Amino acid sequence: MSATQAILVLSLLHGQQASPPLLSEPVIAALAEELSGENAHRVVQQLTQWHRMRGSEGFASATGHIRQELEQYGLEGVEVWSFPADGEVFYGTQRSRPAWDAEFAELWELSQAEDGSWKPEKRIASWEARPISLAQDSASGSADAALLIDVGAGTSLEDYRGKRIPGNLVLTSSQPGAVSELAVKTFGAAGVVSYAQNQRSAWWKMDEDLVRWGHWNTFPPPATFAFMVSLKQARSWQQRLARGEEIRFDAEVRAGQHPGSYDIVTAVIPGSHPQLKEQEIVYSCHLDHQRPGANDNASGCATVLEVARGLSKLIREGKAPPPLRSLRFVWPPEIEGTLALLNGRSGWAEKVLAAIHLDMVGGGPVTKAEFHITRSPKSLPTFINDVAEAFGDFVNRQSALYADTGRAAYPFASPEGGREALKAAMVDLTLGSDHQVYSEGSFRIPAIYLNDWPDRYIHTHADRLANIDPTRLLRSAFVAAASGYFLAGMDTASAEKIAVLLQRQALRRTSLLLERMEEVPASEKANLMRFHFEFQLAKLRSLSRFMQVPLQVERGSTRFLQSLHLTVGGGRFPSRQPDMGGGASGIVYRRAENPKGPMSAFGYSYLGDHLSRRKLPQPRLTGYQGLWGNGGEYAYEALNLVDGQRSVQRIRDDLSAIYGPVPLDLVAEFLDTLHKVGIVER
Repeated sequence: MSATQAILVLSLLHGQQASPPLLSEPVIAALAEELSGENAHRVVQQLTQWHRMRGSEGFASATGHIRQELEQYGLEGVEVWSFPADGEVFYGTQRSRPAWDAEFAELWELSQAEDGSWKPEKRIASWEARPISLAQDSASGSADAALLIDVGAGTSLEDYRGKRIPGNLVLTSSQPGAVSELAVKTFGAAGVVSYAQNQRSAWWKMDEDLVRWGHWNTFPPPATFAFMVSLKQARSWQQRLARGEEIRFDAEVRAGQHPGSYDIVTAVIPGSHPQLKEQEIVYSCHLDHQRPGANDNASGCATVLEVARGLSKLIREGKAPPPLRSLRFVWPPEIEGTLALLNGRSGWAEKVLAAIHLDMVGGGPVTKAEFHITRSPKSLPTFINDVAEAFGDFVNRQSALYADTGRAAYPFASPEGGREALKAAMVDLTLGSDHQVYSEGSFRIPAIYLNDWPDRYIHTHADRLANIDPTRLLRSAFVAAASGYFLAGMDTASAEKIAVLLQRQALRRTSLLLERMEEVPASEKANLMRFHFEFQLAKLRSLSRFMQVPLQVERGSTRFLQSLHLTVGGGRFPSRQPDMGGGASGIVYRRAENPKGPMSAFGYSYLGDHLSRRKLPQPRLTGYQGLWGNGGEYAYEALNLVDGQRSVQRIRDDLSAIYGPVPLDLVAEFLDTLHKVGIVER
């Protein structure tokens, strides 16, 4: 590297780091001053009152509260978009799930009186006191003086051999849905008691008092009920059962599925440009969850509301210019509601240029959560993630300075919150929330995903308000608000700012590329290099979704990448050519027009259902473990890469560059299976 190149590298990596990125100083200052972690914290407190299952009374109450707040804040276009959900209607690959409500549920342990009768002694579970203790989608039912029968995992016939199951309650380590076929349908259990330990992390099983969220399968409708108990409670019963003791219960449940709807409250800050106002930047979260569900996901919903309040107020007061494009805010049920939006709202998906999705963004130190700014899939190169990372890096530096010295121009600290440095991690795609729907190959809407991970209280009764940090909410709101507001206001003059940002990020990513190349066989190194630089070039070209990129900007950035490619020994700069080849590896697929959406949605797997109907085996790719990804990630990206241009061989090569080397035959088999079920066409 020449001295001139070295100076350029240093200036790109370290230049302008003391100044706010992308937006003007007055706008940054206005956002930092206006956004309130305490205000978002207050909304979290309100939302945690309700058990917010899709289509339920609790969800309706939460939706009504959000709507009331939006109207009070003066947002425009406040309304509720409603989509039928009855188990029959499909929204792309999502089979709509009927609403579910519970009226009453209690589980009582009994003791035997002197006359031999059984009487209630200890209430183990109560819907009113702790709704998470009733598994989601439970049906009405009862049991009188029923025995507790330990069936272990309960997923094999051996678990039931020689046990008195009919009319009794089975104790299982599995989710209720996993034991339904054997425990209930085959052996006649009256109900299920589960201590399933979900959400594996470093803190898994450490707190034995946690009651975790349980689920039946939605389809077919469950025939009975299930209660969820802590690991500590289950172990206590197991010790008593091992001593030969009989344990009996009374149970009563009044609950069940019913036709309903996905009701999604929305509001808009309209764009000011006559044509561009039809384009939208959407802020998303998921409003549904078990009570209390403070971090997951009252925190994201409250923060989106605070972004809407803060931006609309600043624009109304003239402290921030109105955006060119419109800013849309939505509060759907997780994944299934987003699929209803994108498939059921005619023409809406085509208007959305980018999504900013917030799911768990308020975790305080006790949760052990690290704040992530998560990128779109590599199959969808986009500059918008670099925008979010620029603002995240700014908050990292300012909050670290404040934590170290007590002074910073922008401390981003709430009066009632913490003072720690943010330390946001900029990470590649992780699946598990609505961002993956927007970015899926059917819609190709790039997404910024803000999220905490891990959170040791996720999906438990302890995910409560006390664990939420107003400072974390404030910082999440700033990154989200600044990112979306910048994207909504981008014009041709913004191209140079983004080009410089992309060059700086390309240097960082290229250093990571060189590290990754040490982890793969020699035969894969050239493929990694090719994909990396094609990806950097595609990120630059993604600007064209927002504007006409000036020719000098495109040429200058291309020359920079060519120089960087040469510097790291890349040889000839990659130039995308049509795929050639014969046999299975040369087949080119395109995505069928319908259905739209990922193969596994929420409570329903489109692929699994259609494999079962056609008696086809599960493709091996879905269980493959690579260097940097698992089977679900490989399968998600493999379908995303189907574009009518890439051959099977090229898809295999791109997948290998993203998640690590994968055998060609696994990719070919997966795509052939998708062809058989009508997802892709040759």
